[in-house]
Amino acid sequence: MPVSSTTVRQLCTKTELKLFSESLARQVKKLDEKGLKSRATRARKLRDKYRQLASRQEREACGKQSPRRRNAAQGSQATRKKEQIFAETLARFEKQLSSLKSPRQKKATKKTVKKVKKKVTKKKTTKKKATKRPATKKKAKKKTAAKKTAKRKTAKKTPRKTSKASASKTSSSKSSQAKQSAKPSARLPTSAKKAATAAKKSRTKASGRKRVETHLSAQGRRNQARRDSR
Repeated sequence: MPVSSTTVRQLCTKTELKLFSESLARQVKKLDEKGLKSRATRARKLRDKYRQLASRQEREACGKQSPRRRNAAQGSQATRKKEQIFAETLARFEKQLSSLKSPRQKKATKKTVKKVKKKVTKKKTTKKKATKRPATKKKAKKKTAAKKTAKRKTAKKTPRKTSKASASKTSSSKSSQAKQSAKPSARLPTSAKKAATAAKKSRTKASGRKRVETHLSAQGRRNQARRDSR
């Protein structure tokens, strides 16, 4: 509810009452743009002043703040009413200012606001593009570098594996050949072994190797005996 004129007369001073009366419908239309702006600033200052004073009085009444005077404030009803009065006067001055503006000025202001918005949106889009491009380039570079390193690793690993595999294959083949060559003699039965030894003895007798060997050994003994006798 708006504050009545009787309460305004009771609470406000002469200068404040004059400002309030100038904001009423009959006198507001007589003022020009400069007068309206100056009176609006005065009404705004008074509204803020009484708002701060009311909050301080409420704190003093609750005991949250120490009183500035001897007696602490017991309430803030009157100051809150004065805050409301000057908030209403400020609203009336601002309303008159907006009505004074010509339709051409309103269109111009709207166009300027639209242009500013377009510029802001363009700047945002350009910033986003500028930030996105280097990120994609960095990602592509990282991917290519990772691929190159993977190729190098595979190229280094493959010859080692082949050499190890070939070495293992050759060693296994050699061991298998040695086993195959050693196995037949072990697998032969005792009768076959005896027959093989008898055949070897007959060959040596036929060739005369045993005689030569015995002759050579006897000759060596004789030579040794002669050396010992000296």
